[in-house]
Amino acid sequence: MSTKESVSRIEFWRESQAASASRPKAAEVGGPGAVYLSYDVFLGLTLLGGFFGLDHLYLRSPLTALAKFVVNLVGFGVWWLYDIGQALFQRDVVRIFGLSVPGLGPQGLAAGVLAQPVPDQKHLRFFTYALALVAGGLFGVDSFLLGDHKTGLLQLLALVSLLFAPLAIAHWLYKLFRFATDTKGVVNEHAEYFGAPESSLSESLFSHLPFLGALFSPLETLQSLLGNAVEPVTKTVDGVVKLGEDTVKTVDDSVQLARNVVSKGSNIVEQVTKTVDTVAKAASQSSQVIPGVSLYSSITPEAVAAKTGGALPDDLNVLHYVVLGTIATLVLGGFYRIFSSRPVAEADDSPPEPRVFRVPDSKGRAA
Repeated sequence: MSTKESVSRIEFWRESQAASASRPKAAEVGGPGAVYLSYDVFLGLTLLGGFFGLDHLYLRSPLTALAKFVVNLVGFGVWWLYDIGQALFQRDVVRIFGLSVPGLGPQGLAAGVLAQPVPDQKHLRFFTYALALVAGGLFGVDSFLLGDHKTGLLQLLALVSLLFAPLAIAHWLYKLFRFATDTKGVVNEHAEYFGAPESSLSESLFSHLPFLGALFSPLETLQSLLGNAVEPVTKTVDGVVKLGEDTVKTVDDSVQLARNVVSKGSNIVEQVTKTVDTVAKAASQSSQVIPGVSLYSSITPEAVAAKTGGALPDDLNVLHYVVLGTIATLVLGGFYRIFSSRPVAEADDSPPEPRVFRVPDSKGRAA
């Protein structure tokens, strides 16, 4: 395990060129990243779970964790006891130079990541993901932990079905294999979750030969194929939904137009009603100003019927009728005098002849 490729060494968590720009506080003690781990957590895992390699999982070395578990099974826990001795009696050496491997000597495992007394905030993320992948990866727990709910749900549904259960098992084994052999690639793909600085894609065999991922991860391949097959159907459904929305919008516009027409018609009727009321009111006021109109309006059959209820009262005031009769007599007499009078002969204004006297008419006037 070389220094450049191992994520257990501190160089990996500082090697990104973007670390200083995008994560200026990632390398600080107790910062938001996961550069520094806790020595106390490492010591507890070594004592209690070192037989199963849990301490190496915490140090971000899943491959040596698997190797340690196998060696402990066949060697009666020899590697477990070896790491306990290092953790208890070589504390300073482990902090700076990391762990060594039995029979191989110093290997610099987790060199520098235990050097600070205060761990970073995300120092347990790698260990938590490893446990989720090993214990619950078959059910998609690791995908849910990373926020990939779609893959996690597909893994769970494939497992409970009889037809796709082998694909779910193969997908889980592939993720375990890749996590142990391509740890850097897994961390780079989910750097935000693990608290790692932003790095380039892994230069592993899987990145150079992408078809291996499709070969060993049939579930992801099935998901991709289903996505391509469903895409035309999704576009058709979206088009139908958009057409329905446009139709509803057109109907809404028509209804709004009808409402506007009805509102305008109501306004016109209201204006006509106001005009009629104004004319009626003006006529009523004119009957009070003009005496003749007032006199006539007071003696009309409608007015009499309105006042008397249809019967002629005993105390009916006949003054109005006398006045109207007098006015009518005067008007008719005037017309009769004008049209019945004889036309008057025109007077002769021509000068008389000399020495001829005019003949006087019957009234003694000279003709």
